[in-house]
Amino acid sequence: MTRLRLVLVLLAWFIHGAVANEPVPVTADQLNAEFAKNNLDYFKKYLSDCPETQIRCLWFLRDSIRIGMVMTMDLREDTVYTVRDVFDHARQNSQTREMSYAQTVTAEELLPSLPDTTPDVPFAEGLHISFWRDKKLHTVTYSKKATPLLIQRLYDVGGGTADFTYAK
Repeated sequence: MTRLRLVLVLLAWFIHGAVANEPVPVTADQLNAEFAKNNLDYFKKYLSDCPETQIRCLWFLRDSIRIGMVMTMDLREDTVYTVRDVFDHARQNSQTREMSYAQTVTAEELLPSLPDTTPDVPFAEGLHISFWRDKKLHTVTYSKKATPLLIQRLYDVGGGTADFTYAK
């Protein structure tokens, strides 16, 4: 009888341990929230990892944080890279083009004139530009519905896709 009791206690302990260690089921909302967070982190990292020799521009197609429209100007290599970056899926329509010396100089000269960030712009609805000035990384954000006109010049120089309404 004692052996049977010991076996039953061990069996109960094993079953309880197995049940306690089972993963908690994840809901679709939790998965979507985790995916959205990873998406946001991915694109924020793209901006925050901008090297001193680049200008990085990012906005989202149809305000969907999943589809980033990327333009990376490399001022040292005199190139511009454009791509539609679908997070965790694909990079589409990527192109690397050479920039002329005049385009590179113009892009550098535009940076000090960029206006301050527009406050309270949701990340998915913004146009984000990262660049270095005075040995410090700067990231400015503008509303795509009221983008400063100077940004048009930057996109003209880089040749990136732009779908903005310019402020008057």
